[in-house]
Amino acid sequence: MKNLIKFSLVLSFVFCQTNPVDIATSGANKLRMHGQLNVFHNPATLGYKAAQLESEATVNNLPLEESGEFVNEFQDINIPDSDSLDSEFSEFESVDDTDSFSIKVEDIIASSDSLLADSLVSESNFSMSLFNVSFGLGSGSITPNWISNQLFGGKDLRNAQQRKDFLKGLSNDINIQVPVFSSLPLINFSFGSNVVSLGQVVSYTSVNIPSGLAQVPFIGLEKGKELNISSLEVEHITYLPISYSKGFILKPGIIPFGQKSFAGLRANLLIGLAEVHTESVRGKLQGTDANTLIDADIELGASLPVSIDDSIPKGSFPVGLSFDLGIITEIDDKLTVGTSIDNIFASFKWSGATVYTASVLGELTPEEIAEADSITNLLNQSEVKESSSYKTSLPTSINISGTYKAVEWVTLDANIRIDFGKSYWASSTPLISLGSEFYPNSKSPIYFGLSFGGENSFGWGTGMSLKMGSVIFDISGGQLGGIFNNATGMQLGFGLRIQK
Repeated sequence: MKNLIKFSLVLSFVFCQTNPVDIATSGANKLRMHGQLNVFHNPATLGYKAAQLESEATVNNLPLEESGEFVNEFQDINIPDSDSLDSEFSEFESVDDTDSFSIKVEDIIASSDSLLADSLVSESNFSMSLFNVSFGLGSGSITPNWISNQLFGGKDLRNAQQRKDFLKGLSNDINIQVPVFSSLPLINFSFGSNVVSLGQVVSYTSVNIPSGLAQVPFIGLEKGKELNISSLEVEHITYLPISYSKGFILKPGIIPFGQKSFAGLRANLLIGLAEVHTESVRGKLQGTDANTLIDADIELGASLPVSIDDSIPKGSFPVGLSFDLGIITEIDDKLTVGTSIDNIFASFKWSGATVYTASVLGELTPEEIAEADSITNLLNQSEVKESSSYKTSLPTSINISGTYKAVEWVTLDANIRIDFGKSYWASSTPLISLGSEFYPNSKSPIYFGLSFGGENSFGWGTGMSLKMGSVIFDISGGQLGGIFNNATGMQLGFGLRIQK
């Protein structure tokens, strides 16, 4: 069992399963339903399913008198005597009066209503995700062009000046991200206006390294130069959300504008699996005549589901609750707008966690750093490890969304995400996403999206879905931080789902 947990944890670290359609549209399609993929979107979209079910119930329970309204129109028609009809219509001689005729018409209309109701009820809303795998990585500053120029630019790293030139261009901190959301769905299905999601492992990792600190192993620090390392930061969280989503129809007039309005609620039971974060980093690196002086204090909190060795004891499995709320309204037949709030009250209390406090002091030369198997032997350090507890919270986000059916063959989407909080994927800059779906009613719709702001400043994605009956294959890809050779990150995704 322990090996299975370790294997699942490694998968959650490595495989970044954000929704492939989200990658392709850069997260713009918050108001679009793609079967079970709705579990990460505005839950109010499930109100459309509630409306469909209500329509089916209305047809199924249609009173016979209503269907007879059409019959009453026929009761005023005078049916001529069969003697006045030509012999070729002699088969209608059995029709003696209008009552018998009206019964036959009534039977026909009632039968048609029954057929219509049966056809609506036979439309199953069931959908299920078979697998959903994506991978993403963002660096914040390292581009393919930089790698090509530095690695294949003919530089000799044995030369001090050449080493400095090698790292030229890393003017910004290196922020390595293993993307915002990742999930490994085991059971994830919807039926009608309800969505149940079980067994999705969500994982996020971010490592922020000051650019000067990344250069120290290669070039050290110039005499008199001082580097503050307080921006060094490591964050990781892995948790298992079990969620139930429900859509509702709002009564006309509650929202003063628009034709139809819907609301939605998603309740999440959150099971924490792993968490690592730097609580605080204080200190500096200072250049002297030949060495680099290191004086730093680091406090790190960690909780893992299994004991890796004696130094990392087994942590707890904290349980938390969170809620997502959404509301949408149709302005007209083409434009729909909505808003949602995600991760309300989402927090974990990691009891039985390990808190490390370490102090490091010493002097090193670039040669010692480059040649040593471990620099810990070259520094004076103290370490305190104790079992403790701490609390972390997921960022709460507000999404303002819209979708517009421009023409029959293209639908446009937009979303603005505003984060509240400083932990994990929260960004102080709003994320603006613009997406489009071409030929949405075809067997192979194509997606394209752009995003601005957020952690990566810029991103783009594209992809398509292949509909093979009830089986749908999604594939997508994109880049972060730039386009082609100027990009600082990339994303890939594919998935297989069933939708009827």
